Amino acid sequence: MAKQTRPLLNARLIRAEGTRLLDSRGEELRLRGINLIHKGNRLKDGSVNFYPNWPENLQQRLAGLGMNALRLGVLWAAIEPRPGQYDARYLDFIRHQLDLAEKAGLYVLLDMHQDLYAQRFSDGAPDWAVLTDAPFEETALWSDAYLTSPAVQGSWDAFWDNRQVPQTGLGVQDHFTATWGMLAGRFGGHPALLGYDILNEPAPGSDIQQMFGQVLMAFHSLLTPQEQSAFGLMEAGPEQLAGLFLDQQARHRMLQLLDDPARYRQLGELSQEPVIHFERHTLEPFYEKTAAAIRARDGDTFLLRGNNYLSNIGIPSGIRPIRVNGKPDPRQIFAPHGYDLVVDTPAMAAPSDSRAASIFTRHRETQLQLNLPAVVTEWGAFGGYASALTHGRFLLDMFEGWGWGHTYWCYTDDFFEVPATGLFGDRAR
Repeated sequence: MAKQTRPLLNARLIRAEGTRLLDSRGEELRLRGINLIHKGNRLKDGSVNFYPNWPENLQQRLAGLGMNALRLGVLWAAIEPRPGQYDARYLDFIRHQLDLAEKAGLYVLLDMHQDLYAQRFSDGAPDWAVLTDAPFEETALWSDAYLTSPAVQGSWDAFWDNRQVPQTGLGVQDHFTATWGMLAGRFGGHPALLGYDILNEPAPGSDIQQMFGQVLMAFHSLLTPQEQSAFGLMEAGPEQLAGLFLDQQARHRMLQLLDDPARYRQLGELSQEPVIHFERHTLEPFYEKTAAAIRARDGDTFLLRGNNYLSNIGIPSGIRPIRVNGKPDPRQIFAPHGYDLVVDTPAMAAPSDSRAASIFTRHRETQLQLNLPAVVTEWGAFGGYASALTHGRFLLDMFEGWGWGHTYWCYTDDFFEVPATGLFGDRAR
């Protein structure tokens, strides 16, 4: 039997029909791929090198595993190192990656990536877009800085408030939106470019303290008296609970109680009100403003709508489709993330299927409410753990059963030697 060939890439011919993506032949398109990003490495002189040493044949090798998609991460700090000035070399790098993807037969989701908001703290925004003097201190688990760092929270507050950039007099969020308009004008229409992932895991600013405090108090309310006693939490307040959560051993014991799907579901429902308020009153206008800038330059490439940072752990988000000119845009994709809550810790050697299923079941409910195609743009993060071949297959069975696309987190230099590679191959074709 002759080997089936893929149709030539033309992302503009992909269309959405309810919760499905259809290709140029009218057949269902399931995106199966990987995140490809270089977050930058700081050099001795303090500058940042944004250019990876990826092999020129990397995308061909990924396609050889049966992948048909990349989530290509790019960084605002690299694109706009000075306000209003775009780096031509980095834009050429993006185009080169798109060209390589086209040759390899891979669709690209262009992801404006951030972790802890800024390149100064981890990766993302340029220094000039950090409009706070608050101090930054690293946390034992990097992501806990969302919950504890005045610098990270103050930076997000300034971004959501669209605080004025002193060098230009324009709002910092206005600069971000204009950058997306520029990218859409420059790369829109490229045959490989399927979607714009507008902002990776947008987080609340200082309000996250109150939001997460409510999560912890909800957790406390779900404990039996015996469980409260075992944790020493008979009369716990938010500060005591937060201290317990930030202790890695205590946190692991707390998470084990969420293996019960009913309890996990209750936790989300008891915590949802401030999270939904953030989605509706802060994120929704931001997505619509950025989408309008994109649509002014490119009417064809899909818009990806992700959850806020907290909803990626299973708290209902209440998101609605992105509207442009007052109407839901017809070309958009729901793009949730999900990991078991032990991600980025040694406990990832034995992740919980139950907790992950609780998170993704909530995402499934959101997708059906939106009636949009879904692509899980981050999952996995297995590193070298053999759990990839058990927990990873459990997740893929779930995604495939719901008709979801997915992009694994993430490519590393040793990717072709780690167990996670076994999740692809024949299964992904």
